[in-house]
Amino acid sequence: MLLKKTLLISAFIFSFCAVSQNKVNYGLYNNNLNLINPAFAGQADNTSILINSKTQWVGVADAPKTSTVSLNIPLKENIGIGLNIINDKIFVFNQTQISLDASYKLKVSRDHDISFGIKAQANLYSGEFNTIKTAAKNDAFFAESVHNFSPNFSMGAALIHDDYYLHATLNTLLIDQRYKDLNSSKNKSKLHMNIGGGYTIKLNNYLNLTPSTLLTVIEGAPLSIDANTTLEINEKYDVGLSYSFNNSMQINTKITATNWLDIGYGYSIYTNKISPYQNGTHEFFALFNLDDIF
Repeated sequence: MLLKKTLLISAFIFSFCAVSQNKVNYGLYNNNLNLINPAFAGQADNTSILINSKTQWVGVADAPKTSTVSLNIPLKENIGIGLNIINDKIFVFNQTQISLDASYKLKVSRDHDISFGIKAQANLYSGEFNTIKTAAKNDAFFAESVHNFSPNFSMGAALIHDDYYLHATLNTLLIDQRYKDLNSSKNKSKLHMNIGGGYTIKLNNYLNLTPSTLLTVIEGAPLSIDANTTLEINEKYDVGLSYSFNNSMQINTKITATNWLDIGYGYSIYTNKISPYQNGTHEFFALFNLDDIF
């Protein structure tokens, strides 16, 4: 029984870790950078709320799904705060992360600011094995469900200019164990670092080109490199291409529908081993500027 339980949980936790917050799980993260770095929390000029939905591996039963709500509020004296609720689900496993961000911005020159941020988060994990239908009707293991709670912290810094930005983040400063009864390295979060930046090139009065990149270093895992290029047209339409080395390619679009609403969509195709077994990934977001609504 113990061996069966360990093997089953290990198999799905390995998959679940791929969509957990050990790594950025957004192709459209440039529209809300505080999701990966708390130094950006509330540092825009307006209060905003982002709603994001990502459905991975279309055509695969019980494939990963991620839902996000993110609130950003600028306060007085260069202080910003953010609240994020992120839910990841795959098969019978579910992870919900609730985090509070706080940031403080310092002006270091006429054109440059440095922002520092900290993220405090609560992670809720569950595995509903009692929803699995098996031939063995009296198997006690499949009548169980497992749950766990663990806190964690992240911290980050960012150099911000009107035309470019650089940032770095240390994530999961505490090692948490997702399921207490499974002693496996795949059951534990890993310390990881994000380093990134972007630069906006003004091509003419109507076109801006912004290349950006994000490096993710996770303890015990290969280096992850995401490269992005976005073309902004007339400050209203965005078209972009993202490439995650040895993993996926994504086409991104965004439209500023009104002065208070941005809508975006991304479609990913995978270049890794799972590519033949699925039909890509869809991602949608809506970004509301609350100051212009109320």
